[in-house]
Amino acid sequence: MANPSQCLEEGAGRWPEPGPGLYSEAQRLALEELVAGGPEALRAFLRREQLPPFLSEPEVQAIARGAVPPAAAEEEPPSLGASPAASSLTYFPERSDVEPPALELGWPGFAGGAFRGLTRVEAHFQPGCGDGGCGCKEAVRRQIRSARQMIALVMDSFTDTDIFRDLLEACSQRQVKAYILLDQSSFSHFLKMCRDLGVDLEQEKSMRIRNITGNTYYTRSGAKIVGKVCEKFMLIDGIRVTTGSYSFTWTDGKLNSSNILILSGPAVAHFDHEFRILYARSKPVNLREFSSSKKSKVLDQLVRITVASRDLTRENFLRMEFLYLRAFVGNLKRKRNWLHASREAVYVSNNAMHASPPLTKRNGSQIMRPHWIIER
Repeated sequence: MANPSQCLEEGAGRWPEPGPGLYSEAQRLALEELVAGGPEALRAFLRREQLPPFLSEPEVQAIARGAVPPAAAEEEPPSLGASPAASSLTYFPERSDVEPPALELGWPGFAGGAFRGLTRVEAHFQPGCGDGGCGCKEAVRRQIRSARQMIALVMDSFTDTDIFRDLLEACSQRQVKAYILLDQSSFSHFLKMCRDLGVDLEQEKSMRIRNITGNTYYTRSGAKIVGKVCEKFMLIDGIRVTTGSYSFTWTDGKLNSSNILILSGPAVAHFDHEFRILYARSKPVNLREFSSSKKSKVLDQLVRITVASRDLTRENFLRMEFLYLRAFVGNLKRKRNWLHASREAVYVSNNAMHASPPLTKRNGSQIMRPHWIIER
């Protein structure tokens, strides 16, 4: 088995040469100062070295806030379910012995240079131009509805509920397979949207959802700076791709100005290749943990205060059960049936039947639900 150094030697000449001006030692040292000492240390370094500022103020603040200190970077646990194949260095078999993560739901088979249809380009803008063409959001939804085999999506932010419902419908009703890669910094917003919609991602067997980051820069001190994914494109059946500045958010669909291109033909092969590279770099998401945390919150809401049976009267018990049903049962017919059956119930107690005292603040903190037998 070849070791990494042998793989690099065998692949000599295949790595792209860095273009002129892509690397600057002075800028690298300036970033070290920013991470170690903050914005003021960066400005002092630039003045001392007589360097022009190369970062805007928003970039300075974002890097200073997002830098992960060495201790946190070392202790950061790997994603649950992750394998060594999730590394960005393991996609190319000629440079690694480790297999990349499998596209286990299937992938349209196009050999190198295979015909992917005639070259076509459609342009859409948000808001629409008013010439009868649809805007970006409607164009995206039409593409999702037209999918028959596979949808592969890379997005920086995905919180549009209409587009997500279209994806769910494609997976559940037409058996379309969907791969979704989302930027790690906005992934929590996607999960919150699913939670608000009541969608259990673990039950969506035709979807594979993973998160991804941009490049990671490590300083000499061990701190790291993680970039974001700003790519936005969606492959449909391996023969069409939708790409542009439009993000799958409500604001981009209603407020912001954006555009997309829908491409078909040979150009789609480049996006096909890029998606598989990004998929190999992505990290799996522990959807089971997300589902269990969601269920635990529901269980917390179902915790009910119980009262000792000797402190209950029939009236108080029925009133408590009625409030419980009104809060957690949406079917009015079941409520009426339950109340009707409760009026005919006979309370069974180990002791003789006695009139129980009413609930008070003092004894109302200890409640146990009594047993009932319903006469038929």
